[in-house]
Amino acid sequence: MNLLAIDTSTERATVALAVDGEMFTQEQTNLREHAQFLLPMVERLLAAGQFSIKQLDGIIFGCGPGSFTGLRIACSIAKGLAYAHDRPVYPVSSLAAIAHEVYRTETDLNADIRVLAMIDARMHQVYWATFNAEIKSAQEQVTAVADISQAANLALIVAGVGFETYLPQLPVAIQAAIIKQRVVFPTAKAMIELVQTGHVQPISAAEALPVYVRNQVTHVVS
Repeated sequence: MNLLAIDTSTERATVALAVDGEMFTQEQTNLREHAQFLLPMVERLLAAGQFSIKQLDGIIFGCGPGSFTGLRIACSIAKGLAYAHDRPVYPVSSLAAIAHEVYRTETDLNADIRVLAMIDARMHQVYWATFNAEIKSAQEQVTAVADISQAANLALIVAGVGFETYLPQLPVAIQAAIIKQRVVFPTAKAMIELVQTGHVQPISAAEALPVYVRNQVTHVVS
């Protein structure tokens, strides 16, 4: 599949283009300038791949959870490009992208090990979900760190963005289950890989919406 992906769910904006088995990526790290630089980043990638949007099989965007402003930017650009060129849209969870990257890069993981993916939600809360290696059936939540829960007796890799200062607030049982910690940003590249493995189904541009979670919206990857 030839796919374009956009993610601005955190302070690191990433764009990726998968064309004929090749992957082209760009990123920039100034949250306040995401809107200004995102379309030029897309244009540079398409030029590098000598590709046009009309040739794409779909457009992916990081649907959240994450920065409210960032989610709106990525969704709006994806919807605009999809409408203009009649392409399907793939909304991909930022937390699922984090978990996917961990499972992709860690070696010799026991099948029972789970990834607790977290993104700082401010206001003394985090966005979080626990994933297995298939990146399935993980309900995303926003809670205080002390309220995070998981199935008993499962080893955990904690990964994500902005979670480090919250670790002492985790329940004692979860702290005892942690075998590794990693700072991992959601990326457009990881989102493309999730779509390529069939974890995400396409929707129309009209259906594409950010997933804020804090506004009682939930998203399940299945």
